[in-house]
Amino acid sequence: MNVYLHILIVVQLNSMRQKYNTNKLLIPHPGLAEVLRYIVLQADTSVNYCIDRFGTNNTIADIWQIGKSRLIYKNDHPQIEQIQSVQTLFENNIHNIPGAGDCDCFTVFTIAMLKASKHDIKKISIYLQGNNNKTPSHVLTDCNGVKIDFTQPSVDSIRKYNFYDIIKI
Repeated sequence: MNVYLHILIVVQLNSMRQKYNTNKLLIPHPGLAEVLRYIVLQADTSVNYCIDRFGTNNTIADIWQIGKSRLIYKNDHPQIEQIQSVQTLFENNIHNIPGAGDCDCFTVFTIAMLKASKHDIKKISIYLQGNNNKTPSHVLTDCNGVKIDFTQPSVDSIRKYNFYDIIKI
């Protein structure tokens, strides 16, 4: 059984937005390290979109409220690991529902929002969870020790798993 990575990217080029919708681009799943790299890449390409749409002075509590009011959890399609830019998440996702994505898409959103709001990048981490260290099944963001997981009812609340790992971005 093959698992593929599906990347939806929006790039800004010479002050002109060109959308590269890679709905047909499926690459073999490159492994956890590359997936984490793509999450950070997608967050980096999304910072300007977050600034334009949500501003630059958001606290963690503000980011939590913005996310909770706009994000909708939807599983990726079977055998596809989809990592969306924030613009794609809100404007052109495969679910055709603005804000629909899963935990890695929410992590892209959170990192982009934290960067847009000038939070200290050295204090932002990706927090992996799962039943074991070989197959993490959930990802969220940690900023200065505060967990931001939009699948949970409140900020700094996380799921209970046997395994976790914290990775600096």
